[in-house]
Amino acid sequence: MLQKLDFISITDHNSTKQLKVINELKDSYDFIVIPGVEVTVIENFDVLCYFRTFEDAYKIDMFLENNLGTNWKNFSETDQVITDIYDTPLETFPKPLTSTLISYKDLVKEVRKYNGAIVLAHIDRGSTSALNCFKLNEIEFDAIEIQPYFKDEYLKKNPQLLNYRILHNSDSHSLLSITEPEFFMELEDKSIDSFFKFIMEGKNE
Repeated sequence: MLQKLDFISITDHNSTKQLKVINELKDSYDFIVIPGVEVTVIENFDVLCYFRTFEDAYKIDMFLENNLGTNWKNFSETDQVITDIYDTPLETFPKPLTSTLISYKDLVKEVRKYNGAIVLAHIDRGSTSALNCFKLNEIEFDAIEIQPYFKDEYLKKNPQLLNYRILHNSDSHSLLSITEPEFFMELEDKSIDSFFKFIMEGKNE
């Protein structure tokens, strides 16, 4: 609200459990909240999954929970707190949410069941990029996300990426690192439907 954003998306890693509280809060603000999740697939890259409704986002949670990875190293249940709207802890989640055993193609099938959008997250991040595993013309997705800091340099080196819809965001892991409105989309109106129409057109302009 303080940054005067039009849209935000809460995309916890490999879980949508906290989204029920976000849904309770969203009507208190003027921005549009896009329900989503950031999934780390078994190929070791991140995928942003966006949904039109909170109900659709809830439905994918059991699929994620049943396919969580087994990396318990440095795991602390106290780091995975589910809260109410007042930030009061309600419970902790007892399994690490750092990865899944879901293949990318299986994730796509699951997200499409709910008519969700699929964005390949920070593909310019060399160690965890989808480009390490696939050629973009070999897989299904709606857009790619490139970190904003070196985007011009990266796109200059990889001009073929201009053929795809490109997103930039703050990738914030804390409130204080959420950026001001630096990146814009030309939408028909301020709505979830217009956001999805933009994302799923497929080509960057």
